[in-house]
Amino acid sequence: MRRCWRPTPAALSTDFPYSADLYTGVHAARRRAFGTTMYRALGIERDDQAARDAYQTDSLRFYGAPHVALLFLPSNGEVRMAADLGMYGQTLLLALAAYGIASCPQGLLSFYAGTVREQLEVSDRKLLFGVSFGYRNPDAPGSAVLTGRAGLEETTRFHL
Repeated sequence: MRRCWRPTPAALSTDFPYSADLYTGVHAARRRAFGTTMYRALGIERDDQAARDAYQTDSLRFYGAPHVALLFLPSNGEVRMAADLGMYGQTLLLALAAYGIASCPQGLLSFYAGTVREQLEVSDRKLLFGVSFGYRNPDAPGSAVLTGRAGLEETTRFHL
């Protein structure tokens, strides 16, 4: 994975469409806020592209985690199946946490779907995302960063 890292769109191969304007409004704001918090914890300035690229390379090393689960869909998999696999992934993350194992879902891995399939000799699957996991390293600068959560009143509408 790290050998194929190139911060250029031409090097990428995704199985599912992605657009830079995918996140809008409050979702874009939350994404930016998390990025700011993470990069600040890592000591990376906003305009330091070399350090940002180095961090992306580190993510392709699974942030030092000893294991990664790569979650694939069948070759005919579409949105409905992706939702199912996303629910499975969330359950995996919760199960790992219940056993004291740290994890990190990684969408970036899916940007190298062709490379992953080639290396694993997988031809009949689509890569949705990966989950890096292992025991938490409390000394890693990003390990203490938590993603903010929207309040229940912002995300849920109850009908009585």
